[in-house]
Amino acid sequence: MTTMKHGLAEINGAQIYYEIRGSGPPLLLIMGLTGDAGWFEPLAELLAEQFTVVTYDRRANSRSPRPEGWTSTSIAEQADDAAGLLSTLRLSPAIIFGNSFGAMILLELIVRHPRSVRGAVAHEPPLMPLLYQAHDLADFWKAKVAKGGPRNALKEFTEMKKDETINGLDPSMMRRAFDNGDVIFSVEMPVIISYKPNAEALRVSKVPIFVAAGEETAMHLFCASKWLATQLKTDLHMLPSGHVGYVDQPREFATALLSLVEKLR
Repeated sequence: MTTMKHGLAEINGAQIYYEIRGSGPPLLLIMGLTGDAGWFEPLAELLAEQFTVVTYDRRANSRSPRPEGWTSTSIAEQADDAAGLLSTLRLSPAIIFGNSFGAMILLELIVRHPRSVRGAVAHEPPLMPLLYQAHDLADFWKAKVAKGGPRNALKEFTEMKKDETINGLDPSMMRRAFDNGDVIFSVEMPVIISYKPNAEALRVSKVPIFVAAGEETAMHLFCASKWLATQLKTDLHMLPSGHVGYVDQPREFATALLSLVEKLR
């Protein structure tokens, strides 16, 4: 196991918990819903053999305290947090991998802070406006939260995305992650269900971008990834397993991801 350093960084009015492993070119991993760096631990350990790997709990999630009076967020704020963390750690520009909502944050980061991104791998951004009516989706999850609370709604959300592997994860990490249900549904979900990337701005940025999807992923996630690849006039790359392949097949996922990341050095 590699040596892991961790700390809290003051970023844009928030305290952001981060972990650093390994040595070499900087590689930032951006987590999606639950915002907890613990999901990436198996992958980060493998990637740290060749890279300085940075993971973090997104603002107000898990070990990153909720800022006082913070009741809303934006994709811009989330992107600025990532850029600010890299700058604070003096690891900018970095190669960046983003999964799910983390991939959406990565896309906005490229638009807002292209000099912070050496290259990018966007893995299954959900891009819900392409597939659903935002108000219908908002009403659906509002009803779920009202019925069973944010924690149970989050469990149902992960099951719908076919994240079966969560049952094998560290129980303490999962308790921490599911405690983020209130932040997810009251603060983050409005951003997630309304975000559509600016494909033209992404092309103009000149940042190298690989778009990826899981070989066993749900059809709606595959379709969103395929749409993005088409908009960026690039290929769609397939990675092992499904939406959280870095959890259930970390070694295979790391090998496949490295084949892309090596081209971005």
